[in-house]
Amino acid sequence: MDEILFFLHLPRTAGTTLNAILRENFPPEAVLSVYAREDYQRCRMLDADVLERIRLIEGHLNPESFEPPRLYGRPLRMFTLLRDPLERLVSEYVFQKTWPSNHLYAYLNENGISFQEYLASDAPLLKFRGKNFVSHCLAGVFAQDRDMDEVLTLAKKHLRESFCLVGIQERFDESLLLLAGEIGLSKLYYERRNMLRPGAAAEITDEDRALAADMNSADMELYAFARDLFEQRVRAAGPAFAARLREFRFLNKKYQKMCAMLDKSLLGEATGPILKPKA
Repeated sequence: MDEILFFLHLPRTAGTTLNAILRENFPPEAVLSVYAREDYQRCRMLDADVLERIRLIEGHLNPESFEPPRLYGRPLRMFTLLRDPLERLVSEYVFQKTWPSNHLYAYLNENGISFQEYLASDAPLLKFRGKNFVSHCLAGVFAQDRDMDEVLTLAKKHLRESFCLVGIQERFDESLLLLAGEIGLSKLYYERRNMLRPGAAAEITDEDRALAADMNSADMELYAFARDLFEQRVRAAGPAFAARLREFRFLNKKYQKMCAMLDKSLLGEATGPILKPKA
């Protein structure tokens, strides 16, 4: 059986931006997105003829097996992006409290859930979110009684052995170029998606961040491990990679400016002329 590409999308790691790039490189019928509750229900079982068309699966879901990577009984070629755990948690909390379409929006706002409560809560909806979520996810283990050293060791093993690429959100362009070489992407220019507005996380205090660091020490160590793996990949790409990266950033900056001008033009058409206030 041919391998299916599998993007394990960890929340708030630039995955929406990467998904937009991926969809430019694959026909719609070849992509299976699993995010909403309806997606999970619809995709529990897939017919063989549907699976034959699928080349890429993307979503907030784990494979059925990491060793070897498999889903729907098919072998996978997996990739993912990691982000600084504290910044990821802050971004996740703020995004979910301010995005009405999110499934936790009403729960967080109606119950007045603070960031510290989000981290420490044992409520079913929040139980793992603020406590080494990424380590549990990449280990494939969600059990509170499991020793965290074991979970972390397993997560590191999977990052090292089960993924064709582990990218870093803070180094998105480098991650994208490495991924393009790994899985054969050709259309790479992008606009950033689902970014928080400036100052959106102003309510998060130093005390909040200290608690997050204390409760997510395994994720912090896993992130450092992932960065080391990433550095190894960049070094292995050789001196020519830096030149390719400079060229890509130069051209993508022009692309983003063009997109911004087009967006502004379309907004002007939609709202009509903007009148200057009288002096």
